[in-house]
Amino acid sequence: MFFGGIVLSFVLGLSYLYIIVSYLKNWRYLKFVPSKNNLENIPFISVVVAARDEEKNIIHCIQSLLNQDYPIDKFEILIVDDFSTDNTAELVKKFETSETNLKYLSSTAKRHEKIVVSYKREAIQTGINASKGQYILLTDADCIVPPSWITTFSEQFIKEDCVFIGGPVVISDEKPSLLTSFQGLDMIGMMVITGAGYQSGNQLLANGANMGFSKQVFNELGAYTQFPNKASGDDMFLLHHFHHHHPKSIRFLKTLSAVVVTQPEYAIKSLLRQRIRWASKNNAYKEMKINFSLSVLFMVSLTIIILGVLSILHTSIFFPGFCVLYIFKMFSDYLLQREAIRFFNKRTLEKYFFLSQNIHTLYIAWVGIMASLFPFYYWKGRKVR
Repeated sequence: MFFGGIVLSFVLGLSYLYIIVSYLKNWRYLKFVPSKNNLENIPFISVVVAARDEEKNIIHCIQSLLNQDYPIDKFEILIVDDFSTDNTAELVKKFETSETNLKYLSSTAKRHEKIVVSYKREAIQTGINASKGQYILLTDADCIVPPSWITTFSEQFIKEDCVFIGGPVVISDEKPSLLTSFQGLDMIGMMVITGAGYQSGNQLLANGANMGFSKQVFNELGAYTQFPNKASGDDMFLLHHFHHHHPKSIRFLKTLSAVVVTQPEYAIKSLLRQRIRWASKNNAYKEMKINFSLSVLFMVSLTIIILGVLSILHTSIFFPGFCVLYIFKMFSDYLLQREAIRFFNKRTLEKYFFLSQNIHTLYIAWVGIMASLFPFYYWKGRKVR
C-alpha cells in the first residue's frame, strides 16, 4: 500500500505538471500584434449587455462603454433587462434619454412558447436580434471595459478576418481580502489557460464577460438553437460551435488593452454558488481534452485531501504520498501563477499565493462533487440547472 500510494501520487502529480507546462508553452507562443484600421474600413459594432438586478454596477459598466475611443457613430450599446426586480431598468433608461448610441431593451424570454432554459441566453438573443452591427461584443453588467476595448476587437476582426474573438477577464482588486485575492489569482491563471487553448486549437475556454463574434456567422450557425439544455456555459458552447465550423478564424486578445474587469464575490456562500454554476455544464462538453484536464485537476485535489486525512490516522503509510502530490500541485500552480501575475501586472496578489492554493485544492474538490450531485442551483432568485 505504501509504494502503491507513492506511485499513484507521482503519476497524478506528473500528469498535472505536464498539463500546466503545456499550457505555459502555448501561452508563450501566443502573440498579439496590434494594427490600425483605415478610417473607411471601420465596421459597425454592437455591444450587448444582459442585466438582471445590477443597480449597483450598471452605471459604472455603461460609463466605461460610453468612454470608448471608437467613433461614436460606429457602435451602439444595447442593454437588455432580464426582468430585474431592482432599479436596473430605470437607471438604464436615464442614460437612454441622453445618449444617442445607447438603447434599453427588455428580454422577450417570457413571450416564447417554450421552457426557458437560460434566461440570460434569451436576453442576449433579444439584443442580437435588435442589433445593427456587423460584429457583436458581449460583456456583463458588473464589468468595466478599458477605453480601447471596442477598437482592439475591431482591429483584430478586420486584420485577421476572425469570426470569433475571446478576451481576458480579471477580478477587481479595489477591496482586497483573502477571498477576493483568491478569486483574482484563480481568474488570471484561467486566462493563461484560456489563451493557451486558443493557441493550441484545443481545450478551448471562453468567458462571456469578454468576447465578440460575427453576427452573420452566428446566424448562419443557428444562433443558440444547437446548444445543450444548460442554464450556464453559453460562452463555451458558442466558442466550440464557432471553432467546429471555422477552426482557423478564432483568436484570443493577449493584450492589456482588452482586459475587462469584473466584480468578485464577497461572501464564501455566493462564491461557491457561482463556481457550482460554472461547473454544472462540464459534463456537456464534447471536447475530450477539456474533460481530461478537468478530471486530472479534480482527482489531484480530491486525492490530496483524502491522503491528508488518512495521514492523520496512518502517518507512515499515507503522508509520503500526500507530500509528493502536494508538492507537485503547489509547484505546478506556482509556475502558472507566476506567469499570470507578470503578464497582468498583479504583483500585489503574490503574498496570497500559498493560502490561495490551499483553498484552491479544497474548493475544486467541493465544487466538483456538488456540481455532480446537485446540478440544480439558485442564481439571482431563479432555480436553474
